Amino acid sequence: MSGQKTFSVNAGISTGSQPGLFDGIASALQAYEKRQRQERETAIKREQDIQQKIAQFRSGATRKKIVVQQPQQVKSINTEVNQALSQDAQRQVQNLKMQLPKIKSEYQILIDRQLLDHASVQQAIQKTETALQNNNFTDAQTCLQTLDNARIQVIQQLKTEWTKQFEFLQSRLNNLQSSLPDHITQQLQTKINRMCNSWQSISDEEIEIFHQEISTHESQAEQVYTAAKNLVASWQEVGYVAKITEINDGDVVINIETHEGVNTQMRIQFNGQQIDLAGPHDEEGDSSCSSRTFDVIELFQQQGYQVEWTGWNGEPVDQEWRNVDMGIISVKTTMESDFNKIPERRSESIGD
Repeated sequence: MSGQKTFSVNAGISTGSQPGLFDGIASALQAYEKRQRQERETAIKREQDIQQKIAQFRSGATRKKIVVQQPQQVKSINTEVNQALSQDAQRQVQNLKMQLPKIKSEYQILIDRQLLDHASVQQAIQKTETALQNNNFTDAQTCLQTLDNARIQVIQQLKTEWTKQFEFLQSRLNNLQSSLPDHITQQLQTKINRMCNSWQSISDEEIEIFHQEISTHESQAEQVYTAAKNLVASWQEVGYVAKITEINDGDVVINIETHEGVNTQMRIQFNGQQIDLAGPHDEEGDSSCSSRTFDVIELFQQQGYQVEWTGWNGEPVDQEWRNVDMGIISVKTTMESDFNKIPERRSESIGD
């Protein structure tokens, strides 16, 4: 197949196919629907496995609510002592009173995340308030210290869990890395690093959203690889040796032994919307490769893909030739001469 050719591709079947020109439309629809079912089943199974793994991290002691150990009964201070408080002590009491709303809100977040026991937190805060009302700075500090001890336990507990969570995310990215474009890998790695550095403020929802993001890229990589396997099968069906040779920056590369010593290469881009073909130039007297290439595209379409021929050697292909499944015989026999505007070659086939 001569030169550089570009095909746009979408999952699905061409609604513009005419009866008799694409007799495989029913089988294409069947293949497309089967592939869609398999992709849904794979996605459901993947999500179930992820949720099961996350649940293991959160189960048992890992997500046990921490109970605040209560201090001894807060004591009152008589009026004489209150009056005798130093200005510094009074200032400390006032500062704590001002900080208390913020302290309450910080501990409420831990309660809402099911990390601290609600009743014991409220009891410790009430004791703190009582101590402050009595201008008893020492007892107020003692109450707050019990809250802080519980918070430290929560942090230690969370650190253990988040370490496992981040290891799981990293393992998913490591397993997928060779199938992704470099810029996507770098973006995902940056997010993981940022989460690791700010793990104390990471929520369960953020972790699950990130898993979904990885799953989306994983599904895309699987779809592109499946398309490549279907394209290889199409080449093999018309009699060529073809195989997937590598995944390069997320694109799946196929090598086809179309010529002795010089082969044709096809590259399915990671976004799944374009196929690039690079073949030898100016092979005179050999129209079989061109003909078989279009046969391959037709077979590929019968696997539930809609394909348009959009570019040839950097130039756009006229709209009338883009639908590979419409007027395909004319394309095979006249496209090269029409493209080069050479009337005397209009009856010849495309050269490889």
